[in-house]
Amino acid sequence: MKGCAKWLASFLVFALLLTGLTSCVELRQETKEGATIGAVAGGVIGVLLDKKNRWRGAVVGAALGAIIGGTAATIMDKASKEAATYKKPVEYVSEDKTQRVYAKPIQSQGKCEWVSVQYYEYGKLVKEEKKLVCP
Repeated sequence: MKGCAKWLASFLVFALLLTGLTSCVELRQETKEGATIGAVAGGVIGVLLDKKNRWRGAVVGAALGAIIGGTAATIMDKASKEAATYKKPVEYVSEDKTQRVYAKPIQSQGKCEWVSVQYYEYGKLVKEEKKLVCP
């Protein structure tokens, strides 16, 4: 149990450092949330997969998770703004066609627009959110 407690404490320190570093750069709230969720999930998965060196697994998993999560959140935010601005559906697809973001306006509310944003990985819906986008 000592090893688990030591790992957990180290992971929390790493997560706090990562959060501190991202606060130095001007990022949108959605990007920060996506990066944080990705870092935590990636760190946990990395620890579970790298049985020989759990530290390495946690660090690599957290770094990759933060990059992927932050990028996905940024693209989802951009797609929702474009869909609201042009009042038509917007789609972004990765070069290898494994990831897709689809945003479509649902209804107007004054000068704002309700937009549905869907994020797919390997053809399966991973995340869906409805957000109010205002100019």
